[in-house]
Amino acid sequence: MTVTAGARPWLSIAAPCYNEEEAIAAVVAEWDAILGAVPQPTEIVLCNDGSTDGTAAVLAELMARYPRLRVVSNPTNGGYGRALGSAIAATHGTYVATIDSDGQFDVADAVVLAGAVEREGFDGITGFRLGKKDTAFRVLADRGMNLLVRTMFGVQLRDTNCALKVVRGDLLRGLPIEARGYPTPTEMCVRLVARGYRLGERGVTHRERTAGFSKLHPWRTAWSFFRFLVYLRLKLKLHRAGIILAP
Repeated sequence: MTVTAGARPWLSIAAPCYNEEEAIAAVVAEWDAILGAVPQPTEIVLCNDGSTDGTAAVLAELMARYPRLRVVSNPTNGGYGRALGSAIAATHGTYVATIDSDGQFDVADAVVLAGAVEREGFDGITGFRLGKKDTAFRVLADRGMNLLVRTMFGVQLRDTNCALKVVRGDLLRGLPIEARGYPTPTEMCVRLVARGYRLGERGVTHRERTAGFSKLHPWRTAWSFFRFLVYLRLKLKLHRAGIILAP
């Protein structure tokens, strides 16, 4: 069901979008078809993060075609975290699903996760990728990063950096996001756990890209991820010492 005037969405899909001209039309069409079968009101919110290709024009056409789609725009590229934060801030849903816009995740999984959050009393559920479709280097690097997160923060989740998560909208819209790139999904998990919220975990489908290309640079990304984790750990320590406000 599409959101109608005055109806609060049960589920909002929030995603960043940067230079996805080749893939975004097919992705939105798939998402809209899946959400159309959901009996509750739903919405899709994309943030065009200063794309330099034809993404903006494609998104304008898609908004005219799909009433449940809304687009917010950042005038310049500010990175994954800023774009995702802009999309989240523009949502109205009782539950908000975060997801990438490159088609590697299935929105049907987001619907399942939202139902589990609602039924089982979680504050959020994060996905873990079943059969991660990526290069061997990135799969191994991701496992190492998850081990590092468990060691540094005691967050006992197997795939904190999975982009697909569903969180209660009121919590997620009030959650600060400081990371600008790859660490963003992990930051969300760490902050939610640090605030005492209950997070579950479920397996989700992970697919290969069918168009476009990854914007990640493996070594630079790994180094940036590690530095951000050190910063986040220090910030949590300062909070627990009563030196700064909530993490």
